[in-house]
Amino acid sequence: MDEKAVSSMETVLLMGDVDAIKDYVFESSRLPQIRGASALLMRCEAEIRQRIREANGRILVARGGFLLAEVPAAQIHRLAEEIPRIFASHTITATMTLAWEDPPGALPPPPSPIADGWAGRLIRAAPPSDPFPRRVAFLAARLRAAKESRSTVPTLETLPFARKCAICARRNASEPLYLPEGPLPVCPVCSTRHRAGWKARSGLRRMWHLWHPDFLGEPPQDLEQLVEGEPHGRLAFIYADGNDIGRHLMTLSDPQAYQAFSRKIYRGTRRAVFEALGIALKGWQGNFWPFELINIGGDDITLLIQARYALPFALAFLERFHLHTSFTASCAIVIADHKYPIRYFEALAADLLKGAKERAKSGPEPDSALHFLWLPEPVAGEEADLFLQRYQSEEGGRRLRWTARPYRLAQAWQLYELALALKDRVSRSQRQQWAEALTQGVLPSVQFIQYQIARAPQGDRSALRKLLERARDLCGFTGASHLLFWVEEPGRAAWVTAMMDLLEWAELLEAA
Repeated sequence: MDEKAVSSMETVLLMGDVDAIKDYVFESSRLPQIRGASALLMRCEAEIRQRIREANGRILVARGGFLLAEVPAAQIHRLAEEIPRIFASHTITATMTLAWEDPPGALPPPPSPIADGWAGRLIRAAPPSDPFPRRVAFLAARLRAAKESRSTVPTLETLPFARKCAICARRNASEPLYLPEGPLPVCPVCSTRHRAGWKARSGLRRMWHLWHPDFLGEPPQDLEQLVEGEPHGRLAFIYADGNDIGRHLMTLSDPQAYQAFSRKIYRGTRRAVFEALGIALKGWQGNFWPFELINIGGDDITLLIQARYALPFALAFLERFHLHTSFTASCAIVIADHKYPIRYFEALAADLLKGAKERAKSGPEPDSALHFLWLPEPVAGEEADLFLQRYQSEEGGRRLRWTARPYRLAQAWQLYELALALKDRVSRSQRQQWAEALTQGVLPSVQFIQYQIARAPQGDRSALRKLLERARDLCGFTGASHLLFWVEEPGRAAWVTAMMDLLEWAELLEAA
């Protein structure tokens, strides 16, 4: 139905959000399960779009597990019953919580402790004729209240003495899944995800070749194939998200503008992803693609990629995102062994992203920002600060910090450039010695590295000193007291250096 027809009838806004979407997608670390979960959720979104169009409604946003639509008031209750059934039929356990405006003339909803709170009072105080941003804000409050008041979730019966699923280990196994290594007893949820993930490979191949038709290789079947050729099997989990997109959406005055802006952001994000992959993987040769694109939401992306390509991809993406959307973005990178549980990758990346967003807002002008964490010896955890504390020490009553992360975009580009230069000019064994020296303190590390530079060939000494001076600029404290690559943090008894960041990325880029 055309836009004019939709606007001529009585309509209400319908909002939905997939519940615990990350738990569903990252329940297993097997690549077919992750790919299949994403494919099934996209299938649900496509079917919801179709049902809303058949009901003469209009989709404003339907990406990344979030839904906002304008639908005829007479159809709202039917759609509210059909959408949960769509998720149950495709995923078995995934659900979407829904909230909608009360149809004109409808009786007030029954009171509940949450609905009678501030959110419920604001919603009931806003007549349908209120400005569109306010309607969306009130509906979001109602959706939050609905999520908090959920009392039941779909589960499969689990018997105490039944054989557990070999993939999730949560539910009872009920059928065999035939894999190259042999049959596995699995539950219906994991079986459905695996079949969907296997079928999704052909769709990924077609989508990728639309952007890069000359790119060879095949989508990886598992994480072992994804990290093929990567030293020590290092895998990077990348999570990026646009800055202030939600705030801008709340300034749009009508549904048409909201819809147009959402489409623009999604198309710009998608274009930035594929262009950045083309830049980062230029010259790549292999049998299986060194990446897996998990999700492109409205303005956020989730991606798995070999560690050596993580930084060039992230920088190119942030640059292209701003080019195609006029907005900045923040990005988090977590690097560990490919056998590290994906759910911890995701949790750490989400935590790092908060720091990147704070850094993006810290300057005189908004900017894109990058944060990262490398776990050479992976330890289970979900709070990034616990791992970042290892980059700090005490010396004579002053705090030493061996890292200057997170970085704004221009600094991150400089970090990449310096890491490449350090990789080429300093051997791996020497870099390991430099990293050890940093932990000994300011003067011991400066003396040791100066001694190492003095032993370098005549032509390399000047270049290495300039490299260390430029590394000092990464700390961002202009005019502060400094000692070669260390900078005194103004107003605090603390010294900071970016050398550990450089040394880590020089190691990670070694095979590039």
